[in-house]
Amino acid sequence: VTGGSGFFANLDASALRERPITAKFAYALRGHSVVALAPRAGATRWTVTSPWQHPSFTGGFLPEARSVTASGFSATYRISNLALGTTLASTSDSPTESREPRPADDSRSPTAAPSAEAQVGLIQPVDLYAQVNRSVKYGFLFIGFTFMAFLLFDVVAGVRVSAVEYLLVGAGLVLFFVLLLAFAEVAGFTPAYLVASGGVIALLTAYSAAVLGSRRRAGFIAGLLVALYGVLYILLSLEAYSLLIGSLLLFAALAAVMYLTRNLDWGGRVASPSAV
Repeated sequence: VTGGSGFFANLDASALRERPITAKFAYALRGHSVVALAPRAGATRWTVTSPWQHPSFTGGFLPEARSVTASGFSATYRISNLALGTTLASTSDSPTESREPRPADDSRSPTAAPSAEAQVGLIQPVDLYAQVNRSVKYGFLFIGFTFMAFLLFDVVAGVRVSAVEYLLVGAGLVLFFVLLLAFAEVAGFTPAYLVASGGVIALLTAYSAAVLGSRRRAGFIAGLLVALYGVLYILLSLEAYSLLIGSLLLFAALAAVMYLTRNLDWGGRVASPSAV
């Protein structure tokens, strides 16, 4: 049984007096993230093997033994009717209710609740949409540090950067996430990341050269963006500790900015335009 639907067949139980009934069947699933088994026998043994490296074992029963390696996983379940809270024989004088299998949504079915299932899921640890969503959460880093660089050129080097120019730079940074999602749905995350980041870096570098009036200053902006996008890609590729590493890098970057600007007089000009 999978989810609320399943496979049902009537079997001739007369042969059970002499020997167990052996049933074999094969089927293919497409588009399912979870496969569930609803045990109904007195003793159920279920073995699951797959080349997938990231399984999830949920439901009302956990595997008795499991092994997860780089080549895949295997799990073995042993479930008795005692674990189901049901009996195989009636203790009353009234006739027992038919145990004929019915669809899970049949209100007359005496089967156990949906939670009495052994469920095996195939999960994607770093999903495409999850990566894009996580990248958006780091978006304030790109805007913040890029604006800080323009502000330093404004304060230290005397380069006048207007509010409209800040707005256009911010729009270019935000456009990266739109391009990333659009290309990722077509070409995959890594190629989309390279295309989107490369396009935004080229766009903002060319614009910075005109706004800041210097190719050397524009090169500094380009280097900053390359470093930011490189760090972001590493964080998005990590399955664990990404938040911890990102927080530590953010702390280090903020400490560096505070150290480099500790002697600046933010109320006036402290250097000539040729200082940077």
